Amino acid sequence: MDNRGIASLLSDLAVYSELAGENPFKARAFQNVSRAIEKHPESIETLLAEGRLREIKGIGPSIEEMIAEAMATGTCKALEDLKGKFPPGITDLMSLSGMGPKKVKAVYDTLGISSIGELEYACRENRLASLTGFGEKTQANILKGIEFRKTTQAQRLYSEALIIGEELVREVTAMKLFARIDIAGSLRRGKATFKDIDILLMANPDVAIETVRTKLIALADQDKDGPAVIGAGDTKVSIRREGLQVDFRIVPQESYPAALQHFSGSKEHNTLLRSRAKTMGMKMSEWGVFDAQGAAIPLQDEKDVYAAVGLAWIPPEIREADGEIEAAESGTLPVLVEEKDFRGMIHVHTSASDGTRTAEEMARECIRRGYSWLCLSDHSRSAAYAGGLSIERLLAQVGEIQKLNASLAPFRIFAGVESDILADGSLDYPDEVLSKLDFVIGSVHSKLTMDPQSATARLLAAVSNPRLTILGHPSGRLLLSREGYQWDENAIVAALAARGAALEHNCNPHRLDPDWSVLKRAARKGVRIAIDPDAHEISGYDDMRFGITMARKAWLTRADVLNCMETEEIDAWFTARKKG
Repeated sequence: MDNRGIASLLSDLAVYSELAGENPFKARAFQNVSRAIEKHPESIETLLAEGRLREIKGIGPSIEEMIAEAMATGTCKALEDLKGKFPPGITDLMSLSGMGPKKVKAVYDTLGISSIGELEYACRENRLASLTGFGEKTQANILKGIEFRKTTQAQRLYSEALIIGEELVREVTAMKLFARIDIAGSLRRGKATFKDIDILLMANPDVAIETVRTKLIALADQDKDGPAVIGAGDTKVSIRREGLQVDFRIVPQESYPAALQHFSGSKEHNTLLRSRAKTMGMKMSEWGVFDAQGAAIPLQDEKDVYAAVGLAWIPPEIREADGEIEAAESGTLPVLVEEKDFRGMIHVHTSASDGTRTAEEMARECIRRGYSWLCLSDHSRSAAYAGGLSIERLLAQVGEIQKLNASLAPFRIFAGVESDILADGSLDYPDEVLSKLDFVIGSVHSKLTMDPQSATARLLAAVSNPRLTILGHPSGRLLLSREGYQWDENAIVAALAARGAALEHNCNPHRLDPDWSVLKRAARKGVRIAIDPDAHEISGYDDMRFGITMARKAWLTRADVLNCMETEEIDAWFTARKKG
């Protein structure tokens, strides 16, 4: 290990010492020695061998022993012991401007935050604004730092990729060079995370390809060497935009329908389609669909591509080689749920806990957006970090909702709570309190490192409680940040079906929990799905678009989704659930 390696190890010791709350002078000593070693003109290995290590200011017997151990083994026990007290990756937080060890320790000790994704989620839920030593300005600066860091990451959230893709479509449209522009790829199908974006372009016939290339290259990020261009040819221009790879594919008019289908994917779906075409004596590719004689079959749109191989058009969200080909062939494709089918908003927080608006403000925004009802569910008392409601405050909110219902009729607010599911699976209030609510969402927010067996037992205990109406974000995952814990999906889905409780799809783009594939299997077992934005502010309602996409990916129909019930229906459903 060279001087730089030893300096880095001592710097890590300083950081972890401070995180562990050890004597600040100790952490400072490690840091000072780290700097001295990094700048020292002689090799640490030589100084150690010659017994001259203590010539460097600040090195005493204990640090000398640590350095000797590190030179021999590549690390030291003191550092490994300190690291063992914290989740892996907690030091990533210090890559953000303004997040030194003291602030990292504060958010970890107070909110349990140990990753950048968790920190971003907490900032967007306004949890750092009231934390000692932070405030609204610091919270805003942290968010800026996180956004900057994302520009260098390989993957982005669905919400972020969609913003980039739609912005590019607007900019390309403004060029007036193209007869048609479509987002394709996994962004069109609605994946949870992304490495790149595909955009199809049909150039106007009188536009030179050199002009197209020049204009598309101008959309790239600018760095010290100019535009961030990955490649630029006659049929494909690849750039980086906000750090994310974007592939523009320039397609002629006659191939456009086939190309849109091909580049939308998925790869597995396309493989099945090509295999089907082959058995029919045909051939299909991004250039078109061709009969047995090799002649191109005329295609006006994407529906013609599927019709050419004897299939009904398949919505892009479900093109995942998961039974959609067979359903299209047999005429049993479901009528997927749409935005217009939604009647109510579920899982909404107010300023009573960690939201930013009052119950009335959140309700009036629902009315403005055309919804008929709203399910309010602030945090329960165990979530002290989120302003969880005491029994008294919860019951007072129930009274407030009753008054609002009188003034906002026929709009209806249902009074509920997002109850923490405690470690033993119990809910956060006694039965006599929960019985006064219209509904209860049960969610896990703590002890996310349980083994699969314990985690499943915890969820099963919660689902068995007749007061639980909806099981919220069951894995606790945060995309690109926290995997969440493993649970026995089959056991939980069976329990939900048996008890008549619903499963939430939390469509906050940081969560999208559980995955669409779980929703699909649950709905097939008769479990109702609640598409919930987990909104903490009015803009949180916008996240419903991601939930609707995931619902469509899961093959959900209007009948599968709790939000699509009329006011009288959801009222009756809640009442029936309360009766067990």
